[in-house]
Amino acid sequence: MDKIGGAQKHVEALAIKLKQDAHEVTIVTGLYDASLWRLQEEKIDVISIPAMQRAIHLKKDLQTFWQLRAAFKKIKPDIIAAHSSKAGAIGRVVGSLLRIPTVFTAHSWSFTEGVPRKKKLMYSRIEKSVQPLTAKIITVSEYDRKLALTQRIAPAHKMLTIHNGIEQIEKRAAHHREKEEHPLIVMVARFEVPKRQDLLLEALAELSDVPWRLQFIGDGSLRPNLEKFVADKKLTERVAFLGNQLDVTALLEESQLFVLLSDWEGLPISIIEAMRAGLPIIATNVGGINELVSDNENGFLINRDDKSLLKKRLRQLLLDETLRQKMGDVSERHFLRNFTFTPMYQKTLFVYEQAVSKLAKKGD
Repeated sequence: MDKIGGAQKHVEALAIKLKQDAHEVTIVTGLYDASLWRLQEEKIDVISIPAMQRAIHLKKDLQTFWQLRAAFKKIKPDIIAAHSSKAGAIGRVVGSLLRIPTVFTAHSWSFTEGVPRKKKLMYSRIEKSVQPLTAKIITVSEYDRKLALTQRIAPAHKMLTIHNGIEQIEKRAAHHREKEEHPLIVMVARFEVPKRQDLLLEALAELSDVPWRLQFIGDGSLRPNLEKFVADKKLTERVAFLGNQLDVTALLEESQLFVLLSDWEGLPISIIEAMRAGLPIIATNVGGINELVSDNENGFLINRDDKSLLKKRLRQLLLDETLRQKMGDVSERHFLRNFTFTPMYQKTLFVYEQAVSKLAKKGD
């Protein structure tokens, strides 16, 4: 949790609501930047284990195993809720050894389409090996549930889809939205694989005859190269790099178009935030994105690396204010019907309670 991402936001929101509902919550994470999160003000305990990182590293993974084991023995939790592949795998092994039920939430499988073949095979084997140690697997999209079934990761009865959900808010600035002479595009994403800010910049650099401005929200190791690209193409007047932002709501409400390009995805919270703000969306048709964006309804879907279609769709929306408004309205209605926080939270809590009571019955 040293960077802002969808899975991290999901964990934070769940933890805060659980704490407010009088559950005891401790977050165990890898690297941790307290300034990015509201956990301290909500008095939620956080244990940082720097050895826990995304990449496989035998020595650090063993350190993580022993440190997680020590942490869980001290906390004595009723349940472990594991998120992301690495924490999910090691967390489930430790949970099984300590006889603590573990629920794993897959935000996007590490063997999903777009991931290099060797990595796919390795992560698929890892997931199959730790599946028997799992009380329940939550997938954040139907795409991911079906992918796991196809790959025979787990039996159907062990998995269920709970779509990501976020809190509703009162809209503040929507009435200013269409007064912009140069429509403002926004992309909220880490500057890391699998995000494709580079593709968006390449497409926009070839649309110099169209009025547009662009804001990138997020940070990461790929940012400096893209800042250089912007300077080389003399686009600094049009493109702003805003870095990490704790609250993207106001920035989204001041925008006219949301774009998210990725090589793979689960069910991006950034798109749900854009839907809540009533924005039309252009996104890559990967993972569960087509469960959020219906092509030609609340935005446009493009295939991975299809710069030609991306340029066409950008031009279409940038030049047609009526279409932006129409698609944005559909986005907002879709959010209110399907992706609000309370139903997601209630379904998730029910899964946790079931896992705890099942183990209690076994103990009897």
